Amino acid sequence: MFNFRFAIALGLALALIGCANASVPAQAQSPTSQPSNDSTKQLSNYPTLLFTIGMHIEPLGATPSALVKANANNAGQNASYTNGALFQRHVQDINTVASIVEKHNGRMTIQAQTPFTSVAAKSGDKILANLEARGHEIALHFHEDAHLGKNGSSLSIETWCAVMQEEINFIHQAGAKNPIRYWSGGNLYAGTLQAAACAGLDVNSDWKNPQTQSTPLELTGLNPWRPAGGSTASDVSAFARHDANGKIIFLPEGGYKRGDFAAMRRSENAGGDEAYFEFLKTSFLQSLASASADKVNVFHFTVHPGEFRGDPKNAFAVIDRFLSEVVDPNVKTGKVKWATLAEMADAFKAWEKTHPGIAPREAQ
Repeated sequence: MFNFRFAIALGLALALIGCANASVPAQAQSPTSQPSNDSTKQLSNYPTLLFTIGMHIEPLGATPSALVKANANNAGQNASYTNGALFQRHVQDINTVASIVEKHNGRMTIQAQTPFTSVAAKSGDKILANLEARGHEIALHFHEDAHLGKNGSSLSIETWCAVMQEEINFIHQAGAKNPIRYWSGGNLYAGTLQAAACAGLDVNSDWKNPQTQSTPLELTGLNPWRPAGGSTASDVSAFARHDANGKIIFLPEGGYKRGDFAAMRRSENAGGDEAYFEFLKTSFLQSLASASADKVNVFHFTVHPGEFRGDPKNAFAVIDRFLSEVVDPNVKTGKVKWATLAEMADAFKAWEKTHPGIAPREAQ
């Protein structure tokens, strides 16, 4: 005789088994199925290296500011931006390099000073306004001897501040509209940080001793910090130490392994443009490999108008090739991101807010 109770129980059991199987995730049912999106989530934890190219416009033909009682010290300096042909050639060079960077979806930090800015203002040349409109940062390059005379180190912080402000005003007269936040220069004056803060600046980089054309390795690295004090030719210890209350953010240029990296591009012993960019490639990739996922990582190198021009028919090809072969592939994978120097500083400010009390860099 058929057992209805048994049949009902068996049916319920089979139904429950079917429901259970239907609720199992696809990857659990098949060992060959695709993994979950954990790997995608982990990508956000990969370190990113912020990158740009800076450009220094030198003070060709400058005389000290009228705010300083000093005599001009231009002995041996023949080139001057008051020469219209030289000015226009460098305008063309700056635009060409900027266009190459734009082709790679990047933006530069272009640092100007008198007399380039004064000539641009007097002639009505719109180069700085045009570059700014294209997304490049306009900043200050400050050769202290050109603007303060031979004895700039003996002058007061107030005088340095006033002359820096004068330089910034020239940049605005030449067409830049945005606030000028970044400067390079004045590295051997102990009061530079205070003077710059007084002038409204808050971002600094490109520390080089102009006497030795070298950079102490304790001022290199990948992670920005706020220097605790100024520097001199013989002592950079306070500058290398972080002070959370410091007013200036310093951006190291990258994980360079030798202190003469800034001077190498002009050294006959470096092997020329190709050898220098091979060195840059090695330094860039080493920096990328050393980047930390939990900190802001930065890297940049600096050029000058007319530098690395190479073949006039294919000007600045070595820069274009470096971006194509070294930078672009890492931008595509998300390991590298273009950022102006002010944008790097803003990234560090955001990091500070989410990491209160955390040292931004390892002790050097």
